[in-house]
Amino acid sequence: MALIEAKTKYGIVRGVRGNNRGFTVFRGIPYAKPPVGELRFAPPQELDPWDGVKLCSEFGNMSVQMREVYGHYRREFFPEPKEMGEDCLTLHMWTPAEEPGEHLPVFLWIHGGGYSWGYSYEQEFDGEAMCKRGCILVSIGYRCNAFGFLAHPELTKRNGRSGNMGMEDQVLALRWVYENIAAFGGDPENITVHGQSAGAMSTRTLLTSPRCQGMIRHVILQSGGGINDWSEFRTMEEQEQIGVELLARAGLSFEQTMLAPAEELYKLLYSTMSIVMEQRGGGLGFHPCLDGYNLIEAPSKSILEGRINCDAIMCGTVEGDSGLIHFTAENDEEARLKNRASAFSSQNALGDWNARHGSATIYTYFFDHSLPGDELGSWHSCELWYMFGTMARCWRPWTGYDYVLSDAMVDYWCNFARSGNPNGDTVPAWTAYTSETPETMCFSDGSFGMKNLNLEPYAEEYRPYFQKSGRAFF
Repeated sequence: MALIEAKTKYGIVRGVRGNNRGFTVFRGIPYAKPPVGELRFAPPQELDPWDGVKLCSEFGNMSVQMREVYGHYRREFFPEPKEMGEDCLTLHMWTPAEEPGEHLPVFLWIHGGGYSWGYSYEQEFDGEAMCKRGCILVSIGYRCNAFGFLAHPELTKRNGRSGNMGMEDQVLALRWVYENIAAFGGDPENITVHGQSAGAMSTRTLLTSPRCQGMIRHVILQSGGGINDWSEFRTMEEQEQIGVELLARAGLSFEQTMLAPAEELYKLLYSTMSIVMEQRGGGLGFHPCLDGYNLIEAPSKSILEGRINCDAIMCGTVEGDSGLIHFTAENDEEARLKNRASAFSSQNALGDWNARHGSATIYTYFFDHSLPGDELGSWHSCELWYMFGTMARCWRPWTGYDYVLSDAMVDYWCNFARSGNPNGDTVPAWTAYTSETPETMCFSDGSFGMKNLNLEPYAEEYRPYFQKSGRAFF
């Protein structure tokens, strides 16, 4: 029977039984003080200890954000609204451990959403399948949009830095896990940080931040870049100027920004930031910056020069990720092939560089299986149903192959968390990407296995775009 209570450095927490007695869920564990009042836009503050037992049976608030998610994502992942608020610095844990100190491998999951929305307990996220394979899953909440990434000279004067509060939330959550996970049966020396989309972009910042040294064993980058940075890393001073322009266009003084109701403030700043960035030529306005403390240099530069905080990497994309990049084409078939190549070139470029210069072992994947139920194909984020093993929560008419594919993906991910190698007795061989075997695991329609994607049309043309430091949009 899985343990039900754990003693952290701040106090005792009590979870609830999962769907079976083989694992326990701890929901809404605070890892920092609520960032409210004077702590709005401030670095996250360490908790004060508590007496007694804190019941952790309910998920915490999601970060303040838009309540309506447009397009097919609303039906897919966000079928009902959740409670939101500035008090959102909580994490959730699924553990199969029966007692402390079992040294189980640990996943730390960072959700996506363009740094502006999403939350840590979306319905596709769950740790039961990982617990069945002897792993612990921790999913963290962090401040999104302006609440996590507003930079402004007044904030810098107050805090010594600004613009990276959402990233600092993630760093503190990682440290909380590193310092406390043994009480839940986890191994602090075997933490795999992984995320998807902006969560993978966040993983890259932790991978290369000097503040995370010694706390990360492996990383998994899902649709969030290889060498290239998917969006621009500006200096803190540049980000401060965007903040000054943002507040001026929104008609807000800094004092008003500190005092305004959270939801009203978000709506005004989010819509205004769209205008600011459009006039600057595009890109993400709310985004980590180079503050000299959390980030010294762009992750792409750190990766190219070998300054990373892990010894094994899994990196991959989905065919539909090509919607994040735009290539011109003469006809529909040419466009399809170009977009496909643009999607998988990111991880292959990282694999090529690592094969020549890197020290980490790297495994690459490409997900191009079309999901049943509509004509959307394999769209950005669709692999989440499979790698979390949560398809039963989805409306789609899954086939037997979908369940086989999901079981294999969960096996691969858990094997990787355990040893830095996705291989095991239950799944086909997945070779590391090397100069001799530049092959990628392809999760495709009807089957999955290794393939050299560099032989596909336009692969050689687009890989150079992803083999240099800098922004990947062009």
